[in-house]
Amino acid sequence: MELRQLLAVLWRHRALAAWTFVSVFGVLVLLTVLCETQYVASAKVYLYHSSTKATLLGRVSLDSAMVSSASLTDTERATYEDLAATVPVLRPVIEGLDLQRKRKSLQLLEFIPFVRLLVDHFAPRLGLRPMTYEELTNKSLVHLIFPRPYLKAAMMEDSDILEFSSSAASMQLAMDLANAAAKSFVERETAMRQDECRSLAEAVAREMPAAKATYEQALADQREVRRAEKIVDLTSEGQQLVSRYYTLTADRDSNRLSLIRAQGMLQNVKTQLAKRPEFRKTSESTQRSSLIDSVKLTLRDLYMDLAAAKSRLTAEHPQVREIENKIEEAKRIIKGEAQKVFGSETVSTDPTYNYLSERAAEYTSQVAGYECQDAAFGALVADVEKRADAFPGRAAASALVSARVDANQTFMASLNQLESMARIGEGLDLSIAHLVDPAIWPGKIDDYMRPKWSLMAAVGLAGGLFLAVIAALVAAWADDTVRCREHLEAAGMTVLAAVPERSGTTRAQALRRLRETLFAPASAPAMPAPAASAPAASAPAMSVSAGEGAGRVVVLAGLAPADGTPSLVWELAEVVARSGAPTLVVDADLRAPALGDLAGLPSGPGLAEVLAGEVALEAVLVPGPVAALTVLPAGRGVPEVAADRLLDGPGPGAVLGVLGRRFPRVLVLAGPLGRCDDALTLARAAGELVLVAGLGRTRTAAVAEAAEAGRAICGRAPLAVLSGVPADDLSPREQWRAILSRLRRRRAPNVAA
Repeated sequence: MELRQLLAVLWRHRALAAWTFVSVFGVLVLLTVLCETQYVASAKVYLYHSSTKATLLGRVSLDSAMVSSASLTDTERATYEDLAATVPVLRPVIEGLDLQRKRKSLQLLEFIPFVRLLVDHFAPRLGLRPMTYEELTNKSLVHLIFPRPYLKAAMMEDSDILEFSSSAASMQLAMDLANAAAKSFVERETAMRQDECRSLAEAVAREMPAAKATYEQALADQREVRRAEKIVDLTSEGQQLVSRYYTLTADRDSNRLSLIRAQGMLQNVKTQLAKRPEFRKTSESTQRSSLIDSVKLTLRDLYMDLAAAKSRLTAEHPQVREIENKIEEAKRIIKGEAQKVFGSETVSTDPTYNYLSERAAEYTSQVAGYECQDAAFGALVADVEKRADAFPGRAAASALVSARVDANQTFMASLNQLESMARIGEGLDLSIAHLVDPAIWPGKIDDYMRPKWSLMAAVGLAGGLFLAVIAALVAAWADDTVRCREHLEAAGMTVLAAVPERSGTTRAQALRRLRETLFAPASAPAMPAPAASAPAASAPAMSVSAGEGAGRVVVLAGLAPADGTPSLVWELAEVVARSGAPTLVVDADLRAPALGDLAGLPSGPGLAEVLAGEVALEAVLVPGPVAALTVLPAGRGVPEVAADRLLDGPGPGAVLGVLGRRFPRVLVLAGPLGRCDDALTLARAAGELVLVAGLGRTRTAAVAEAAEAGRAICGRAPLAVLSGVPADDLSPREQWRAILSRLRRRRAPNVAA
């Protein structure tokens, strides 16, 4: 669509576009005035990996990834952003600040002027109720009308800074809300780290009695062997056996330490999950999977095969790689099944619950792997011990007992070191979150007020203009009215003229052209009417003169009520009469007479009384304002049923026949087809029907229906006159001049006074 066409559409539907723009802009301005002012504030938390804390956490294997980089990974950024807006972080904020919100019923009353001031001054606690976590973190369009405290946490783009943005009814509350949320997040992150250390220390403490008992048993076995057996030198084969035992026990003890760490982390996550409302089954029996148990057996055999393969082959051998790949695949199966187990209770959209479930599944797969390795190491160590016990001379058995004592002593020392490091971590601040930019009182508070006048005005202006253009385009697309003469010609009608609606020279000239078309001079040759069987498209352009001994009777009717047809017929009658030929105009719209008022005639009898036989025809013929013009008014208004009865009989045809013989030119105004079918009835008697279609007012469907009805009555499509032209619409310059003219006329009486 060209710009000129778009502007034409907008100008044609300017009223709709203007109302749309005023409505959108006015609604936004009204909301800005009536809605309670909100203030915004923000606090920033910096997340980074400290090298000192990373070293301590790496010693206890809680966060080994922290050692590699000080920046956060994308996964960590998303995780911290989700955890910042969870219940454990925000519940202390709600309780500490005693956050409350007004009920919507009270907020509706506060839209009444001065009610909010009275409530805030005399009853500030009226209609308040405690806020919930969902209300604090969720925001929608309703929040603009019914404001309440709001908090949002989001990572800033291209940085490791977590921003807490808040809004509240006062600047002080907004700052307190943002700072409290930031501090609560830091404290919660610290507590999570300390809980991990505490869980690890508890896991080590649970393992310590068994390790101590094993160590004491190894000492007792060593004393017994030294007392009962004679020790001899070992052969090279015995030394290899003892060395193999040392290697296996060292690997087993290292695996046990990793198993203890993983079990501690898993227990900590399960404890947090048990507090969630989405997680109800907390016992191990309700979360056991037969698939996990079967995969564990396969995983144990794979670890034994791996140990046997490594004793014969290098670490890069394809057979070793294949076994390691199978082990990783078994761990992935266990992790996937564990996720199903922990998520079987409900499908949760809570990011905290999803994060904990994923961690629980990860630790479950780690524990399963470490347990299978421990079982494999146990089987291998038992085999070495069996071979050592069968070694000749019992020398290997004595060395094996000594190696067992050393291994258990080393394992005890590792457990003590791990427990001490975990206990130290419980009392330290291991958080990577630091509040670096708390919310403070701004220098220019107007920039932190919502809604903001300038912003709402800009949004209203842009939105109003956009929706106004859309409304105009939709109205133009949905417009099914007659917009040009081609719409009438498409229905088979012959358009005689297009008459402007604006009074002036252009309208007078158009009426004269219509007169010359309908009533040509007597010297002009008459164009014969087409035969009844001829198609509508072959109807000639009308230029018909009256025949000898009979005047021409033309029935004119509008296609819709209130389309200006009565005034057009009256002005046409005056124009026809000015040509000098005796002219009669008949008001046949008995239901809503209009020509009498246009002619300035008093109310009296007319066509209705003639058809009813109450008065003679000569008695109701009234001279018009033009010398050759005679008027036959409709008479006094009659009911709908009476009008149908009067026009449905032979009376109208007889009257029109008499009038046609007396007056060379007769114009008959009938009721609009959109209201009644009087025009079709009169056209059957007169033989000529002219329909008036209003530009931009008459529907094209009504034109098609009228054309079909005219063909059925007259044997051909009716003629048509287009009432209105595009030039009727005032240009912007003319609109402006008209406004100034009205202003001058209103000002003139005041100046005179």
